[in-house]
Amino acid sequence: MINIFRQHCISVYTLILLSIISLHLKAQENQRPHVQNFDGYSNSQYVSYLADDGWPAELLNTAATAGYLSDNEKNVVLAMNLIRHDPAKYAKLYVYPLLRYFDGNLLRIPGKIALRTREGADAVRELYDELMETSSIPLFYPSEGMSRAAADHARYMRRTGNAGHEGRGGMSARLLRHGRWDVSIAENLHWGAENAHDAVLSLMIDDGVKNRGHRINILDPDFKYVGVGIDSHPRLHISYVIKHAVEFIEK
Repeated sequence: MINIFRQHCISVYTLILLSIISLHLKAQENQRPHVQNFDGYSNSQYVSYLADDGWPAELLNTAATAGYLSDNEKNVVLAMNLIRHDPAKYAKLYVYPLLRYFDGNLLRIPGKIALRTREGADAVRELYDELMETSSIPLFYPSEGMSRAAADHARYMRRTGNAGHEGRGGMSARLLRHGRWDVSIAENLHWGAENAHDAVLSLMIDDGVKNRGHRINILDPDFKYVGVGIDSHPRLHISYVIKHAVEFIEK
């Protein structure tokens, strides 16, 4: 009887130990750092992937029901909300892994064309250090009027081949055609990335931008509303236009 009792205790202890190990491995898996190819991801696919990484992706997907945005445009809002929700987690999962792929100033990510940077790993390391010291920030919410203004500028750049903030009266005038902004506004532009995750990560690294202005805009706790417009570009493949505002009243 004693031997049977001991065997039963050992079996129970083994099951408990295996459960603890399984939970520990699952937690480690959810924190795993990786460089993933998000090209072609729908909004639901991106949400699912992020949920597997341990993010509250449904909560952060504030543009989920914004029918005026494409999936990639929705993913821009979601990618920025990852950073604002948990900067340190974002740094560990998506920033730090890039460091292993630098060859001088060349970023050689497997399966992608090598990218020549200006600062090499230094800008990535700087971003990692900053995010590890950054607290959570309120989420971004999409604005239809701001997104229409962003789409206007993306179309303008597609038609003209221009690549910059100038055009049709400038950043403020573009917004005022679709509503009224208050307090402060900003505009981030990116060209070339095939997917929202990479575009936002590039803006956060801000390679070659001395004042890190794009990073500052994404991390500014006063900005609450964003508009996103994405279109093809005749010289630079694809344009991302991201507008930020503290307050915006739709027309």
